[in-house]
Amino acid sequence: MSRSALFLAVVILGLPPWAPPLGAWGALGHQLLAGAALQDLPAGPAAWFAGREAAVRGHANDPDQWKREDPLERPRHCLYCEPYGGPALVPLDPARAEARIGAGRFWADGQAPWAILDRVGRLARAFAAGDPDRAAFEAAILSHYVGDLSVPMHTTLNHNGGLTGQLGVHHRWEIGLLERLAGAGEWRPEPRPAGLGERPRAAPWDWLRESFAQIPGLLADDLSAAQGCPGPAGAEPGEAYWRAFLRLQGPRVQEQLTLAGQRTARMILLAWTEAGMPPAPPPG
Repeated sequence: MSRSALFLAVVILGLPPWAPPLGAWGALGHQLLAGAALQDLPAGPAAWFAGREAAVRGHANDPDQWKREDPLERPRHCLYCEPYGGPALVPLDPARAEARIGAGRFWADGQAPWAILDRVGRLARAFAAGDPDRAAFEAAILSHYVGDLSVPMHTTLNHNGGLTGQLGVHHRWEIGLLERLAGAGEWRPEPRPAGLGERPRAAPWDWLRESFAQIPGLLADDLSAAQGCPGPAGAEPGEAYWRAFLRLQGPRVQEQLTLAGQRTARMILLAWTEAGMPPAPPPG
């Protein structure tokens, strides 16, 4: 199916409208995540990025910019589980997934796990070609999609909280809390060395299930934080809300961002392994 046909399918079928262009974690979070991924790598693939750390961090938010030009970019940042009957029923094979819910919904309701594996393949080709600059770019883009799949609200049709009367909870969790944690330089993802593990190509579906399972607690904590903090409808939450929400969900935000760095490192290690574990080219 052509890109134009896919876009028309989304429009003609009247599938769920996309939220305003919010980038998971925001630019700050994606840069932190990309840096964390590099620190979690074993020595072999890490050598490819020596001296290119700034380039990896600098390109980590590119996919959010691509959404402005490419109408098919946004589905790569999410996968809504409800049309499949839940995350456990999302097939690994894209042809089976498309057959389960139909071509239009398959594309519109998210492509994140397959986007991650696509970028693993591109990164493997950059390693095999001996191109460290291209490898740095592909690792940055890979980190973005892994990070997005680590955000719970990227796995549900209720992605912005509108279905439960909690409009904006997506932004409050992934950007509002992170800015309060890391904006003043008080927190960074902890080092967490990555290994290949078992069935690494199935790992994105494990992350999908784990993220989706966090949604009820996240929504309940948002409501709890809002209790006793009344304000005009549509107004920005006050500091009492933020203190409560940070206490309830701040540790989860920290854990998910740290995990996203380790998960990205695992996918970089997978790409390097699939490329034959090539040594990094000499500097210069």
